[in-house]
Amino acid sequence: MDNPRHPSRPRTARNLAAPSLPHRAIVLARHSLLAATVAAATACADSFPPNTVANAGQMFEAGAARFAPNVLDPRYATARERIAQSALVPSRIVDDTSIWTSRPSASTVLLSVSGTLAADGRYHFDTRPTPAPLVRLGDARHTIALERRSDNQFRWNTRADLAMGPITADEFAQVIETLLRTPEGRTERSLRDDYRAAFPRAMAAFGRGFVLDSVAVAPVSMGATGVTLRFAFKPELMRPAFPALAQYVDKYLGPAKYHFVITDRGGAALFDVAGRDRAVTLRYRVAQGKLVSLLGPPRAWPDSLTLLSDVSLKVKIFTVGVHELNTDFVISNTTSGNAHEQAVTIVAQREPKWDLPLITERLIRSPLRHPFEGQGSMFRLSVRDSAGSQSILSRRTRLEVQESAIMRFIGSLASRALGDLDQKVEQEEHRFLREAFIALEADLRRR
Repeated sequence: MDNPRHPSRPRTARNLAAPSLPHRAIVLARHSLLAATVAAATACADSFPPNTVANAGQMFEAGAARFAPNVLDPRYATARERIAQSALVPSRIVDDTSIWTSRPSASTVLLSVSGTLAADGRYHFDTRPTPAPLVRLGDARHTIALERRSDNQFRWNTRADLAMGPITADEFAQVIETLLRTPEGRTERSLRDDYRAAFPRAMAAFGRGFVLDSVAVAPVSMGATGVTLRFAFKPELMRPAFPALAQYVDKYLGPAKYHFVITDRGGAALFDVAGRDRAVTLRYRVAQGKLVSLLGPPRAWPDSLTLLSDVSLKVKIFTVGVHELNTDFVISNTTSGNAHEQAVTIVAQREPKWDLPLITERLIRSPLRHPFEGQGSMFRLSVRDSAGSQSILSRRTRLEVQESAIMRFIGSLASRALGDLDQKVEQEEHRFLREAFIALEADLRRR
């Protein structure tokens, strides 16, 4: 992409179940990563069959629908704020009947929400005893379950599904794989020229805040090609049209530092994402159209991998983070009957090192181990297609929580960061993403 707070108002929160500061850093970085993904995908659109391009267009249409101006029913608006504020102290809300839409068992409560684009052009979220089926393009259903496992131990389970048209799981995976291998055999100039020529509207839309700062494509040993892409967040480009969003992203992304490395089980690096100073850098290698190991002789990616994470960000006067978070990273491709699913599952069962303020030194830290015990915590992203039905993009999470003084402290910091994500910021974020998806769809139609 080439360069071309308000007091006294309702607060909202997103990613409701168990928000955490490391997770907030990932959410803040998603704008940069989404911009990177879209930019790379545009350059390789000619590599796809016409049917895949048409299905991708409907997927972008679903994204545009989802980010139309949101209207929340009063119960959901209150419930999600209460959940966000108490995610790490669930005893405050587990028995609050005004939040939950059902109680599947004596120990579990559930909130079910359905979303759809209405005739008024706005996207309506409504609480329901059970979620509505996903019928129309862009329909969504969210479920948030809270289980009390003992007096001070709880488990969060969440699921968010989005109907995204007829694109299959294989086609979705093909888009991701193709965009990653596109730079092979190309130069920075040719990549930039292709981006501008193929998707001018999308480049302009995402360029209101994010730029492709540099591209390095270089042959390395044994026929492999090293790729380095650096994307930068430019608040001065975002501020004219999205002032509140620019201020929020700059406030938290500016001082944030994060580093994610995907490795094989032997520890060999495969994919590297590093972010600091409002920029994110992606490094990887390809050989003969396939992703291969980042260093040494090229080796193909296995399906069972490891994700190493370091995240540090500043909230209020505190710098907090996690280091050496070692998680399992599993890529799966399964078929059951007429349904086919491709998924990435991240499971955390090993406690990281913590970067916490000195004022927490006297607090008991054993609750920090709890999310990683037993089955551990989980994040799963999947695409599932089934004959005669819409394909579903699904996000699932699981988090164990043990209440304590230190968890209340971390929860207060997370609540502050989420509280800053107020209604105006959220509205501008939705408008930014909606206009980008509309631009992508328009560019596809002109091909």
